[in-house]
Amino acid sequence: MSLHSDGSVLDVVSNTFPAKSIIVALLFASGLVSSLGCRNMSCGTSWREPHYAAPDVRKRGARVSSVERLYAKARSLEADGKCGCVDAYFQVAAATCVPSRAGHSRNHRTIELHRSALAKLVVTGQLYGRLDPASGLTLNRGSGSTFVPIAKTGFVWQSFDFQHLVPVGTYRTNQLSKAYCSGGIGVPLVVLRDASVDEQFMRKISAFSATLVMRNATGSRESGCLPRQTIALESEGVMVPQQPTLELLNSRRLRHVQMGGQTKRLARDLSAPLVYRLSTDPRNYWQEFLRPDSGLSEGQLQMLEPYQPGKIPVVFIHGLLSDPYTWSQMVNELLARPGFVERFQIWVYNYPSGKAFISSATKLRSDLAMLRQCLDPERKDPALSETVLVGHSLGGLLAKLQVTASHDELWKSVANQSLDELNVPEQFREELRQYFYFDPSPDVKRVVFMGTPHRGSAYAKRCVGRLTSKLVRRPLRERTRHQRMIACNPGVFSKEVRDRIPTSIDLLDPDSQLLQAINTLQVGPDVRLHSIIGDYCWRIGFGRSDLVVPVESAKESSAVSELVIKAKHKNVNKDLVVVRELLCILQKHAANDSEVLLDASDVQEDRVNNQEPSDSGSTVLDPHATSITNAAELMHELAHRTRMNADKFDREKKVATLQPLPLTDRPVIDFSPMTSLQSVVRPKSVNQQASGKVQPSGSHSLAEQDDLNLAGESASHVSEADLGRDLP
Repeated sequence: MSLHSDGSVLDVVSNTFPAKSIIVALLFASGLVSSLGCRNMSCGTSWREPHYAAPDVRKRGARVSSVERLYAKARSLEADGKCGCVDAYFQVAAATCVPSRAGHSRNHRTIELHRSALAKLVVTGQLYGRLDPASGLTLNRGSGSTFVPIAKTGFVWQSFDFQHLVPVGTYRTNQLSKAYCSGGIGVPLVVLRDASVDEQFMRKISAFSATLVMRNATGSRESGCLPRQTIALESEGVMVPQQPTLELLNSRRLRHVQMGGQTKRLARDLSAPLVYRLSTDPRNYWQEFLRPDSGLSEGQLQMLEPYQPGKIPVVFIHGLLSDPYTWSQMVNELLARPGFVERFQIWVYNYPSGKAFISSATKLRSDLAMLRQCLDPERKDPALSETVLVGHSLGGLLAKLQVTASHDELWKSVANQSLDELNVPEQFREELRQYFYFDPSPDVKRVVFMGTPHRGSAYAKRCVGRLTSKLVRRPLRERTRHQRMIACNPGVFSKEVRDRIPTSIDLLDPDSQLLQAINTLQVGPDVRLHSIIGDYCWRIGFGRSDLVVPVESAKESSAVSELVIKAKHKNVNKDLVVVRELLCILQKHAANDSEVLLDASDVQEDRVNNQEPSDSGSTVLDPHATSITNAAELMHELAHRTRMNADKFDREKKVATLQPLPLTDRPVIDFSPMTSLQSVVRPKSVNQQASGKVQPSGSHSLAEQDDLNLAGESASHVSEADLGRDLP
């Protein structure tokens, strides 16, 4: 079992319990992994570099032959470790760029050479220190060096944030059900930003998508890449532009580009940054659970992108034995929808799930207040006052503690003496006060629970839960402080606090007095709650459940909508039906500001064929099929099915329940984004699908993109429907 980190689970357990490491590890693996975990333990993600065009020096027309010889020379220089390959790749890319006159198109081989040369330019330019993504490219010519600037269009990031470029290659993952991508002009890239110092509320390493294109240095976007003035390379006889420039475009927000007097579709891969991070980022959730005070993560609210005024924050909170990557499927689907990107911004909260969740909830409450103060100290941005929290499993309880007032209910559940009368140091008293006494966050207006154990889970009191809880080790300083508190205040604390510092698993025991007190807390009058519940099967001792959380425990009496789906606990937040449900809720939320998130003008008509989808997960689409519905009708149907009941909240607080969705062969229409063709999928969880190799637009063998690029270059107006792929 790989953790993608320096230590394995067995190492951590062995250091914790040296005498019984093997027995503990076996029990831990057999019980905990199969039942309590909130994420799929097998990452199943790999990343490979693109397939580049092979040199071909066979005789053709004089110009093509010259370019072929130059490309072969560039590959040879690269193989020999010579930096001159950078200049040669630039010349090949310039010589094979988009024709300057409309109506002219390139053949398959020219497109293949251009894409390969441009991608190789990125790789070798950074390797030899000639390409600085933040500024530009330095070329060495006979008359001296030339600097080619890199323009940046459509980004919320600053130029200094562009620190490393990675051409999109082939990748494999079982964490996403779809790869959102399109073929077209340019080379899709993953841009990496590695902060030199830890910036508060920003991830240390960020990844975002971009597309690299080559333009005419004159600045005219109507004349294409090849200016009228060209120079001949005496060594190769190739006519290349005198001063072409490079441009990085935000492929998440831009779909087309003007090249050679024509509108060209932009090559994009919106899923690549997520997959790249999944394949390279160390996963520390095991260590964070077993040793929550190890310093790997103390709990932090993080923005995926820099703050964007006017956009509503949607905060995703993971569950027990998990990390923010459990939201990869959800984030991939949401960010592929322009309507979502234009109206919302995504934040995540990462915390060590081994700690008592009331302490993690306190940190989240503090971070929400501090981030608002940092971003909008005068509170002029109304979008920040409409924050939406989405919590899976344990994360739902953290979210609930952001919209409730504790009064003295929580403290009374663990102690029979007031906090002010407690015999503890004053600093410790104030720390306890923050944990047990709080008011609702004024900025949170909606919470979505996904598989949340409001009344606990029986697993917490069974052997597996007890054993797992005992594996969590707190620092000696905290254990000593806790023992002194109990000794100095005899008979004051309840058993769950008196015996040891409670972990999150301890507090998920249905008999936990603290959990029962949390369940009685009242939500603020201006907050709306929604429940999404997994109902997978019936089990002895659980009744109907998602294998971890009973259906009855996941129900929230104050919810204004409730959706029950057939899904396991670890898949409740990954199911595509849940994605559409969340979109429906967010549209409802955005409508409060008199704006519709996804209306008929923002989303294409859904076009599907009559063929039944195969079990392999691949989808055959007919772009000429008859439209069966439009986006507005879909949203109306979804809203009706989820029984949106917000208008009756004040006088009834009554929830309309739904039956579990049957797993039939009838296809479910995907509420697809503009970035892909409409697709038809079965209501199957992403983790039930087989993992397979994926080659999205920018990561196909570069030769395989010829047809897509030719189609984009042969017409001055391209279709709004781009290419989307279902992952097998």
